[in-house]
Amino acid sequence: MTIHTDLTFFTNEPDRNLYDRFNKILKSNTQFYDILVGYFRTSGFYLMYPAMEDVEKIRVLVGLNVDSQTVKIIQKSKEEQMSFEMSHSEVKKEFSENIEDEMKNSEDSHRVEEGIKTFIEWLQTGKLEMRIYPDAPIHAKVYIMRKDPIKIPDQFGSVITGSSNFSKAGLVNNLEFNVELKDSRDVMFALDKFEELWERSVDISDEYIETINNNTWIRDDITPYELFLKTLYEYFKEEINEDKNDMGIEYLPDGFMKLQYQIDAVNQAKRTLNSYNGVFISDVVGLGKTFICAMLAQQLNGKKLVICPPVLKEYWERTLYQFEVAGATVESLGKLDSILEDKEIMENTKYVFIDEAHRFRNDSTESFQKLHQICYNKKVILVTATPQNNFSTDIASQIYLFQPRNNSTIIPNNKNIEGFFNQLDSKLKKQEKGTKQYTDTLRKNSEIIRDQILRDIMIRRTRKEIMEHYKEDLEKQGLTFPELEAPKKIVYTYNDEIEKVFNHTIGVIQSLSYARYKPLTYLNEIPKEVAPMLTSQRNISGFMKSILVKRLESSFEAFKKTLNRFILSHIKFIEMYKQGEVYISKKVDVYELLDNGDDEKLMELVEDDLVQHYSIDKFNDQLLLDLERDLLQLRLLQEEWEEITEDPKKDQFLHELKTNPLLKDKKMIIFTESKETAEYVGAYLEEHYPEEVIVFSGQSSRGLRLEIEANYNPNHTISPQKDDIKYLVTTDVLAEGINLHRSSIIVNYDLPWNPTKVMQRVGRINRVGTKYDKIHVFNFFPTAQANAHLPLEENIMLKIQAFHDTLGEDFKYLSDDEEVSSHNLYQKINTKEALEMEENYGESELKYLSIIRDVRDNDKELYEKIKKLPQKSKSGRMITGLEEDQTITFLRKGGLRKFFISNGEISKEIYFHEAMKYLRVDKNEDKIIPPKEYFNHLDLNKQAFEIALTEDVIDNQKPTKTGNDLKVIRILRVLKKDSRFTDEEEDNINKLIKVWEDGNIPASITKDVLKQIKGETDTLKIYYQIISLVPDKYFETRREDRKINISGNTKIILSSYLKKGEI
Repeated sequence: MTIHTDLTFFTNEPDRNLYDRFNKILKSNTQFYDILVGYFRTSGFYLMYPAMEDVEKIRVLVGLNVDSQTVKIIQKSKEEQMSFEMSHSEVKKEFSENIEDEMKNSEDSHRVEEGIKTFIEWLQTGKLEMRIYPDAPIHAKVYIMRKDPIKIPDQFGSVITGSSNFSKAGLVNNLEFNVELKDSRDVMFALDKFEELWERSVDISDEYIETINNNTWIRDDITPYELFLKTLYEYFKEEINEDKNDMGIEYLPDGFMKLQYQIDAVNQAKRTLNSYNGVFISDVVGLGKTFICAMLAQQLNGKKLVICPPVLKEYWERTLYQFEVAGATVESLGKLDSILEDKEIMENTKYVFIDEAHRFRNDSTESFQKLHQICYNKKVILVTATPQNNFSTDIASQIYLFQPRNNSTIIPNNKNIEGFFNQLDSKLKKQEKGTKQYTDTLRKNSEIIRDQILRDIMIRRTRKEIMEHYKEDLEKQGLTFPELEAPKKIVYTYNDEIEKVFNHTIGVIQSLSYARYKPLTYLNEIPKEVAPMLTSQRNISGFMKSILVKRLESSFEAFKKTLNRFILSHIKFIEMYKQGEVYISKKVDVYELLDNGDDEKLMELVEDDLVQHYSIDKFNDQLLLDLERDLLQLRLLQEEWEEITEDPKKDQFLHELKTNPLLKDKKMIIFTESKETAEYVGAYLEEHYPEEVIVFSGQSSRGLRLEIEANYNPNHTISPQKDDIKYLVTTDVLAEGINLHRSSIIVNYDLPWNPTKVMQRVGRINRVGTKYDKIHVFNFFPTAQANAHLPLEENIMLKIQAFHDTLGEDFKYLSDDEEVSSHNLYQKINTKEALEMEENYGESELKYLSIIRDVRDNDKELYEKIKKLPQKSKSGRMITGLEEDQTITFLRKGGLRKFFISNGEISKEIYFHEAMKYLRVDKNEDKIIPPKEYFNHLDLNKQAFEIALTEDVIDNQKPTKTGNDLKVIRILRVLKKDSRFTDEEEDNINKLIKVWEDGNIPASITKDVLKQIKGETDTLKIYYQIISLVPDKYFETRREDRKINISGNTKIILSSYLKKGEI
């Protein structure tokens, strides 16, 4: 077959594309080039401009770049014989908007940038003219090329017409049909028609130049500071103006201030509740979380349930009454069973407020299971200043109260938040505790949780942030926060006699077997039903060991009484054993009682509820030997302590009260973890300061609490305020949720093993609205006379280390701090930043939100400029000390936002606060123009973003259930195969599979199910056993949370090129 090379048709098929033909014609002495197209795309120009460099004059005439709806309107107007003519300004405006849209979706490359800059240069020099025809749509695609008659006198030119628009798609990609006409008559005809239209057209060269230079990513005059502000604007777009919304605050009680930071929290909480069905209100202590909740409750339509510690029930009821909140019920944490039994509450409650929600950090407890059932299918407000300690599971368990573990909506494209948290915990467990790698992993995990989870569901501001970012509002209202002074030490010294007894006591506590509290571990054979109780018994023995240590440090009086109780308990148990029988207390959940601070209750439970019976022949002989040996050592200790009559701690405290100007004649609160220490301290203070002392513990009366509030709470209105009490001695029952800020002094009588508890205590007086300028915290520390030659801090540390070494692994029963050591414990309780909780959650986003709000309010011109900066905005800056040139890109897809950074070889995701380290600059920071390599960086960042999306989708498609949940799901799937089940029962099985797959069933119920059906083979019996254990609540269809939209195209919001600077 003969191949003809002079065909005049061009289809963009191989060897027949229009781009190659244009290239050939334009480079062959073409002098004039006229283009008439319906749609002009800059992509066509940057493809063709190298071939047009020698063309003397180029004219581009564009038909209306309108959408199909506008074309229909034009056509309809003609049918109805109406005159239709868009004004020139409208034509230009629409053309500019089309250019902007095109550039948003254009290829991001140096080649495109150079091509467009050349296009602008040619427009400015007159080499190229551009016009638009406004009178009617033009669908023609005509390209007229005339030759230079001097160089080629025998050729007039040619015209190409057909289906191709002047775009990359029309010239190369699409299957098109175009024909080239070379007859001069055809060329002249086309030229005449072009000239006729050209005369009636509107020049848009200036509009094009202005649009490209000002409204597209080609713009190169954006400063690093403007790019920083644009980042903040785009990142906080949904939140920027919430501070102006106070429409919902309908009523405030007399004397309550309308504080902007509280109104902002209410608005944010409402938005979060609507999006995720739950919210953490986690401002640090003293900022008015209860008032924020009351204002929020005012705006929520539907029944409300408040669950709080018993001591706070009356306070909540009073606050809700003051704020005129209708339809609210307040119940204590101890009444979860009665809530579940109350059909009215369970069926009609829409919102559940949980005060001191950190008590439910452990999702394996019975209390958590009950609370989860109460919260199921309701919107949940978790109120706590300390939602997370160290393990990510702390926060995860609380999130599961309003989000399914495996069908969550918090992280876009990742429903499996249980897997998300497990992955972080897995990374942490690979590191050795106490190492730098462990600390770094812990810190990195916290950053990931904050950026991917907490920023969307938690409201948390520190006092410092409120003072800095709401300064104007606070000053306007005449409101100040007190300054927390650095904690001060009250040091007392053991003389040689006490030191000797103390050291012997420490040795005994360490050497006791604690057999009395873990007898099941001495069984000759461990029955299957007993095995789960062994861990509980070991926990109890460890806890009892920690009780001895705490009481020893708390006060000699408390230790002596605890020692007596231990001895009596051992005597009774040995007598029971010698009678041939052993009764064991029921399984006690140590961690649940520890979370609730119930030391005393746990000790009582060990003695009571003797429900399991064993004959002594079931135990090995070592049990009695260990019991008698422990009893002997306890009695010897008792004899030694009976000889100790001095109390250096008491003597030092009384001395300080008389001589220390910060304590003398001042109103104060003295905290201790021991009720016996509280009674002891109260008694000796009463001797020296009669009728000026109140002692309060969990067993104290309501009347006594009212007496305390009358003396210590400036907001108390139930009875007349008093000022006759100077010394309030209390356990931690008053460390949560009560206002005591008529005092400015906290005394921690015990060594504060748990810094979190100390933060809660300080929060009672470090509150908004106090009259004091300064807050004082005093901590007691023991030292030894024998070590008086050592520096004070070292002397103190030796004592703390002794307690720490005595407990070893059992130190966990004293502190919930995962990284606790004697050194960092000492540092934490002597650092005011730790007590103010400024350090726990890192840098807040609030300061960045405040920056863009400040621009909005005080520089409207700049704010408007920032708003209008184009998509794909870019700038560059030099950073001294940077190891290599890099580019940060901020990308978005629907509601998903991410930052990536690339060095040209790899790209990795970074989070907001890390991005801010590179993007935050001063106003006068010099810009640099991003070089050619910037586009390589940008391309890698775009690829990494798409890969991240793909990986999340793939992860979601994998089986996510493991462990006990997976076992139950497999069993239920087996049940489905049994044809004996009725339609209704099959439906129930499907519902059960769904709730377990979504992660709606608490772990404790799952364990009970597996335990109950173990060994059973009849599928019908298994079904009924499972049904009996799963509460009816979980058969309800769970309300769907609003899912974050991640549809649409990926948007490159902006990029910043970072150039390495010399040091």
